[in-house]
Amino acid sequence: MSARLSAACLLTLSLIGCTGQNGKTDDVKVEPLTVPALGGGAHSLDAVTVTVIGSSDDGLRNPRDLGFNPEVPGELWVVSGSDDAMVIFDDAGGPNQASERLIDPYALHFMDYPSSIAFGAPMTFGTCQESGNTYNGQGKANYFMGPTLWSSNRDIFAESNPEAVQYLTDLYGFHTDLGSHLDMLHESPYCMGMAWERDNVYWVFDGHNGAIGRYDFAVDHGVGYDDHSDGLISKYVTGSILRVEDVPSHLEFEHETSYLYIADTGNNTIKVLDTLTGQPGSDLRKKESGTEHYEVDDAEMWNLIHGEDHGMVAPSGLALVGEVVLITDNATSTIWAFTVEGELIDHLTLDVEPGGLMGIWADSLDEIWVTDAVGKQVLRISGN
Repeated sequence: MSARLSAACLLTLSLIGCTGQNGKTDDVKVEPLTVPALGGGAHSLDAVTVTVIGSSDDGLRNPRDLGFNPEVPGELWVVSGSDDAMVIFDDAGGPNQASERLIDPYALHFMDYPSSIAFGAPMTFGTCQESGNTYNGQGKANYFMGPTLWSSNRDIFAESNPEAVQYLTDLYGFHTDLGSHLDMLHESPYCMGMAWERDNVYWVFDGHNGAIGRYDFAVDHGVGYDDHSDGLISKYVTGSILRVEDVPSHLEFEHETSYLYIADTGNNTIKVLDTLTGQPGSDLRKKESGTEHYEVDDAEMWNLIHGEDHGMVAPSGLALVGEVVLITDNATSTIWAFTVEGELIDHLTLDVEPGGLMGIWADSLDEIWVTDAVGKQVLRISGN
């Protein structure tokens, strides 16, 4: 059977006919597809184990998203919104767990109220910031804001680069320390979600413009410098998605199909953008010389899941595990599971205050990790 069809076929209990890639039909007895980490169809907390992995004791203040560093087993990174911090767990959930809270020297711009984190090419990751760029309230919003590229090398991240500091200080005539960022582009204020495609290419939920943005940082400028002139930014489906303040709208890029899955919080839908469709349209204003910024016309996007059909209210976190889409509902504290065809599989409501559930991470259906921004916690849910 084809991978996509097999997921749909697993939704029935009886003998069914599933047409495979060879065109033949096989009658098979299948059980309904459920998610062990959501209780295996029981919809009860008694069917799962919920473990508090991190808390305010680890420095979590407003955890909004999380991700495991693919280069370092057990290394969990959590963006903490209210203090522009990163809390990193070693051996997360293991017997030797330890945590470290780090704040970049210029986080008030490059990681101002982060909404999301996405690991990318080896030893790099990106963050998006739900900010109009006020430098932590020191000035009026100038909307010079967008996604940031970082190194995941902990000898580099959140440390100043003395060579860059000296170079920029000599250039500008006053002390300039731009911290540890590798690159930044500034065309998406109030950025609510982020997903990695390839190389230094990321997709973002542009909350200010109601658009999906594709950001190609090209070659990064090095630790703590400020040449962003080779950036390439394209905007898709402008006006079709809607931000909800203080609720991240996360994304996942499916490399097999080049589909982008979108938690469209304001419209209470899960959308899918076919990133291989569309063609360059008109040029858009650009905030930095040398960059390219343009609209993409006629890209195909559709509603996969209408939240109101299932009792969903505010989809926020989103993760893909094979043929399954996992979604956190920020308003109801429910984790939902659907097939990639939009069929409901499973759901579980956690004992989390409304407004808490945000980021979600999983690499199997046996174990799910989420952030609780209100409770200042990272939780792991596993099947009993």
